[in-house]
Amino acid sequence: MGYSLIPGIPVPPPYYARHSPGKGRGLFASRFISKGELVHDGTVSDVIFPNDLKFREFIFALPRDYACDAAEWVWMQQLEEDGDYHLLMGINISALMNSGGAEWGDRESEMVNVVPPSSYSGKFYATRDIEEGEEILTDYDVYYTKWSLVGLGEK
Repeated sequence: MGYSLIPGIPVPPPYYARHSPGKGRGLFASRFISKGELVHDGTVSDVIFPNDLKFREFIFALPRDYACDAAEWVWMQQLEEDGDYHLLMGINISALMNSGGAEWGDRESEMVNVVPPSSYSGKFYATRDIEEGEEILTDYDVYYTKWSLVGLGEK
């Protein structure tokens, strides 16, 4: 069946992949998306690594070119308030969602059109109406990053 917004029911996500000028690959709306609509549900598709060792085993088992790409699709996240940080990875088309946040000069978040309601959530909702063909952009800074908290990087 492939990736579906609703487990067990073939409801494809409202986006498709194509080249994004200046960003490489990206996701684009396959239809009109209304403000507040669920656009991506990572709670049914994202991988949660139990620890840094399992993440390293996964990455090192991949061919080098794939490992480099896969390492870009990882972030750290608390799944509940005051909870532990976990390593998560998008392993489907959602991994191609680009950022429209501050690193792209978007100081007012005008480009960002999809974010989770909190830093504990894996569900991404449209922050405004999104037109068919418009790029789906989130803000990578929505999740706190300090790799040492999940066993990677310097302590």
